[in-house]
Amino acid sequence: MKKKILPKSLTHNFSNDDCEISYTYHHRDSNLPTVVVLHALTGNSEVTGNNGWWKEIVGQDKVIDTEKYNVLAIDTLGNGFLTKTHEVIQNVHQLQIKDIAKINLWLLDALELSKIHTLVGGSLGGAIAWEMWRLRPEIFEQLICIGAHPFTDPWIKGVTYLQKELLKNNANGYEQARMWSMLFYRNALGIDEKFKNVPQSIENWLSYHGNALKQRYSQKSYEIMNHLLGAIGTHFNKEVILQTASEATTNFVIISISTDWLFHPQHQIEWANDLKKVHPKTHHHSLESIHGHDAFLIEFEKLEQLLKPYL
Repeated sequence: MKKKILPKSLTHNFSNDDCEISYTYHHRDSNLPTVVVLHALTGNSEVTGNNGWWKEIVGQDKVIDTEKYNVLAIDTLGNGFLTKTHEVIQNVHQLQIKDIAKINLWLLDALELSKIHTLVGGSLGGAIAWEMWRLRPEIFEQLICIGAHPFTDPWIKGVTYLQKELLKNNANGYEQARMWSMLFYRNALGIDEKFKNVPQSIENWLSYHGNALKQRYSQKSYEIMNHLLGAIGTHFNKEVILQTASEATTNFVIISISTDWLFHPQHQIEWANDLKKVHPKTHHHSLESIHGHDAFLIEFEKLEQLLKPYL
């Protein structure tokens, strides 16, 4: 685990002069290529090991093999995993995806990483990955986006707006916001399957997730991450991006999730089709699952098969 101090030029939205960005760098050999992993809304940089949220995908002899790649996992600024930066972010509504992307790119520069084999992100992390690529397309040999797209989405804005109102106006809003979001991270079919043979009720399951998040994630951090999810696509011009893509060498891998209720798969399919018209190194795959948006955190064997040809 390591931390870096950000230069003042990147802290214009913060109340103090400096803030910290945290990351986990599984660095084995300077001669190995590097994979950068960006987490989802309530994730963190602990991607492998006993407590790793993606340990089935990242690790020795896994599809993202820490013997084959140096793996850098970056905490989204404000998530509170290893730093207290969330406590000094005063104007949450001013924070943009491009700010996070710039900060992540600064970290790559600080670590002297001028070429990245693969940049991979899921959900919010996938949207941040697109913004990082937009700002510096020449350093990324491959971008893998799972269950996300880079454009403004009224549906996601609506989902995050309701959570924002719950956080603001209700003493129990933190737990309620999380319970609300869980229904959009899953799917009716997956929920039915989950509870058909178990005594636990959906009500107890939702309450558990509301309380569990409160134990490991501060309300301020949740507010920041929820805001960023709703801020996806700000200033992201499709025509400009397509022009950039037409001149790029990056290999694009877009993985939609067949039953996703948060980032609808049709949006990823349309985006992949648009990219293919200007950039032949574009690939789309569907992660088939009944579990909705969270399938990339559940269907590890299926996801591994989709990722394996590219890693």
